[in-house]
Order: sequence, then C-alpha cells, then structure tokens
Amino acid sequence: MVRKMGKNRLHDLRLEWSRESHQSLRQRYLKPVIHTVALLSILTIFWCRFAGHFQTSRHIPSHRFYEPKCPPQEIISPKLHPEITEQNVEKLFKSEEFHKLSVERLAGAVKIPSEDFDDMGEVGEDKRWDVFFDIEDYFRQTFPLLYEYLTFEKINTHGLIYTWHGSNPHLKPILLTGHQDVVPVAEDTLPQWTYPPFSGHYDGTYINGRGSHDCKNNVLAILSSINALLSAGFTPQRTVILAFGFDEESPRGYGAKRIAAHLLEKYGKDSFAILLDEGLMGINKMYNRTFGVPQTSEKGSVDAILKVHMPGGHSSMAPPHTSIGILSKAITLLEDSARKNFPSRYTERNPFWTQLHCVAETEGTDMSRELRNAVLSGDGKAVEELLRKDFKSDILLRTSQAVDIFKAGSKSNALPQFAEAIVNYRISNEDTVSAVQSAIVNTLKPMLKEYGLKMVVGDEEDNSTAILPEGSISINWWRKLEPSPVSSHKSEVWRYFSGVIKHVFDEPGEESSVIVAPTIAQGNTDTKYFWDLTPQIYRFGPVRAWHDEGWGGVHDVNERISLEAHLECILFYHEFIRVFDEAKL
Repeated sequence: MVRKMGKNRLHDLRLEWSRESHQSLRQRYLKPVIHTVALLSILTIFWCRFAGHFQTSRHIPSHRFYEPKCPPQEIISPKLHPEITEQNVEKLFKSEEFHKLSVERLAGAVKIPSEDFDDMGEVGEDKRWDVFFDIEDYFRQTFPLLYEYLTFEKINTHGLIYTWHGSNPHLKPILLTGHQDVVPVAEDTLPQWTYPPFSGHYDGTYINGRGSHDCKNNVLAILSSINALLSAGFTPQRTVILAFGFDEESPRGYGAKRIAAHLLEKYGKDSFAILLDEGLMGINKMYNRTFGVPQTSEKGSVDAILKVHMPGGHSSMAPPHTSIGILSKAITLLEDSARKNFPSRYTERNPFWTQLHCVAETEGTDMSRELRNAVLSGDGKAVEELLRKDFKSDILLRTSQAVDIFKAGSKSNALPQFAEAIVNYRISNEDTVSAVQSAIVNTLKPMLKEYGLKMVVGDEEDNSTAILPEGSISINWWRKLEPSPVSSHKSEVWRYFSGVIKHVFDEPGEESSVIVAPTIAQGNTDTKYFWDLTPQIYRFGPVRAWHDEGWGGVHDVNERISLEAHLECILFYHEFIRVFDEAKL
C-alpha cells in the first residue's frame, strides 16, 4: 500500500513539474514575443503618421500602374577625340593663364557700354546704336581665329552671325544664341554701385559691371569655347551657327527678329536640330538635391497702357476726382482682382508640372508629404492650394501682373489733365493674350458709370493723347506675345542635351548628382523670333547658382558674375558642341 501510494505521489509530482515547466516556458518565450509585436505595432503607427518627414527612398504611389513622369537621367559625354579632352578640359581650362585670359576677355566686353534704351530710333538714324560697332571690333580683335575659320555675316548692321561649316551637310545644324545689348544704367543708381558699372573690375572672385551676367557672360563663353576647339584642331561634322542680336532688352525687331528671318529664308522651316539661348541660372539646390532646370517654354506677355484724361485747371477748383485719383482706382481694381482674374492652374501644358514630378519621384528630396502625395496622385487642386504658400512656385502656375510705371502731374497747383500707367502681364501657358485683355476690360468697366467715363481700347500705335477725349480712360496694348510652344523633354534631342548637363555638372556622390527637369521661363528671350526654325528650343544658364547670392545683380545695381561660373559656361558650350557633333539625330 505504501509502495502504491509512492507511485501515485511520484506521478503527481511529475504532473506538477510539467505544469510549472510550461508556465516557465510561456513566461520565458511568449512574453517577449508579445512585447515585440506591441512595439512593432507602435512603430508602424508612428511611421505611417510621420513617414513623409523622414523618407529618402523613391516615393512611387502604391498602385501598380503608376508610370514615372520624370525624364530618364543619363550622363552623355564626348566619346571621340580624347586628345581634345586632355588638352582643353583637363589642362587648358584649369590653367591660371586661361583663367586670367577669360577675365580679360569678359571684362573687355563689359567695358563697352552697349546700352539698349526704350526710345531708340532706327538703326543708322539713332547714333546711340553706334556703340555696337565697338562690340564687333572687339570680337574681331579678341577672337581672330573665328574670323579666319568661320563665315561671318552682319544683319541690319549690328546683328552678328557666325557659321562654322560641318563636314556632313546632311546633319541638321545647331544654333547658339545670345545678345550684345545690356539694360541701361540709371543715373540715380550710380552711387549704389560698388564699382563703376562699365569698369569690368575683377575683384579676385567676380567680374563686375553691367552685362557681365546678362548676357555677355554667355556670348563670351560661346566664343571662347569655339576658339579653344579651333586651337585644338577640332573640325565639326555638324554645322554650328552663332547668332547674336542687339535689341533683346528693349525689343523692336531690329536685331534677332531679322536674324531669324534671314536664317529661315536660308535654311527653311524646322531646319535646326536644337536652339540654345540664355536662360535662368541652370543648376540649383532645391528640395535637398541638385537640379538642372532648362526652360522648355516661356510665358507670353502684354503691356496694358492705361490713360485717364480729365479737365485741367487751377488746384483751387478741384473736382472730387482728378485723373490721378481715377487712375489710382483703376490700378487698385486690377490689383484686387488679380487672383480672381488669373488663378493658379497646375496642368501638363506647363513644364513645371514635370519638374514637380521629378522632385516627387527622386530619392533624397525633402518635399512635404502632403505635396508629394498630391503630385503623385494627380490631385491638381491640392497642388495649387499647397503651392499658394510658396510664392516662387505659385507664380509659375499663373499669369502675373505688375504695375511698373505711373506718370502724372507737373505742378502742385495745377490739376493734371492726363495720368498714365503701364501694367505688365506675363501670360501662363493656360492663358492667351485675348483672355488677359478681356479680363482687364471687364475689371475696369464698373468704373465707367461710377465716374462718368468713356472707355477707348486700341493698340499701341493708337496711344496718343490727341485722340483721347476728355472724361475718358483708354487701354492700349503694347508688345503682345502669346506663350511659346513647349519643347519636348521626351525627344532624343532632350536626351543629349540633358546628358551633357549631367556630364558637366554632376558631382561625386549620389546626393550631388544633377536631376535634369524642365521648367518654364518667366521672362521673354530672343527665342520668340525663332519658333519656325526648330521645335527644340531651350533656355539655359549653364552656371551653378550658388556661386553668388540671388541673381547676381541682373537688371539691378552691382551686376556681376564669378570667374568660376564663367569658366563653367565655357566648359559647358565646349562639351555641348562636341556631344551634339556625335549625336545620332
């Protein structure tokens, strides 16, 4: 009986030990598993909530059918003539001697005050055009090789065309353009200049002076690059044509317009592989990455000249509203209605649409989660609303309006009969000149009854006070230009163009590689005259923006360009010509 009870006790002890072992195992292994699952759940919730602030990987929408909109990124460098790469790229362009020569060349051009005034008359009649003879003489003295090997033509006295004939006439030529003229220097700004505006002073970092950046930097870089290629014995297969106008800053059709007509007559429609003109500074830091931003389109433009004619007389007999007061009301109406008249619109017709997709699709960009999701999901309204907080981006989505000139009155005791203002419009790709005109007229119509006015609308040539009746407001349209065609970012031409940008401006490390994405130009260039010559028209300033602060004084006091930036320009045009000479187009 004792032995039997002993066996039962042993069995009970084994059961008890087994229960304790299972509990111990559960405590030992299951509890950490529960904690791990709980922690992962918390991290998942945290990540979903805040991922947009930390992500650096590619942000493609989760649905499987999304197709990236950003153009492929590919480095394209010259493959032929490695001896030219060694002689020019590796040695000449890096030498102190060439740096000194480049300063002297650009500074010499800046010293020639080739100012372009709004009121200049016909070439040959207005003596102020004669300074452009000095520009051509300077080019001839500075670059004698170009005049020896390139065919030189003058159009309307001061328009310059250089043709470097290629060995293969079946290849479409390339066209490099720029302008010789500069914005005038206002007398009242002279005390604000650190160095005299036409001194070309080199301070060890910057070449200073009017035109040093816009656009003699580009013109001298193009000439210098070809001079270097000629010196190295390079002979192109593809013809290279240079065209430099002289009235870009105040266009009247004397310069680039006549050059374009000459080239169209000589070569025909769509006869060029690519046209490359001046543009905004092309290499910029944006969204925590480096972007190259050629402008594949530019806004249209029109100036509205507003005039009010009211009775004059002595100020002691003042009416309730003078011409100045009525015109001020008109300006206020236009400014208060600008957002309604010209709303932001985010569409594929605007190259900035593609640029934003490049930002959203690229690794390492710090675009906000909300904006990234809106761009990638195609929620245009959300994009428009989010970008309203960012002036520099928002203005690319809409027609802009700027009241630039206001003239009225001559004496404090005389009522002003006439008051005049000029309002400039830069027209988005979603608008037209006629749509802008209608918006202006409809905005001002309510004034007519309130002030007992008549409205007269006409073109600039009708802008005479002699035909403006007393008690009226007139609107005259000046310099009308529709938005430009949009050049392709999906063509082979774009592939080579963007490829050479990356070749020249890529830096070591993935974070420093250049993402090339199209955008739209706010202002107008001479490209407006060349639309019939090629559908592939691009505007690009081949410099890194961080060589200076802001725009380098363009159209302002203390205009300047750093020597480093100018050398980048020379290198870019040098390699651009070589890459397109080898391009299979």
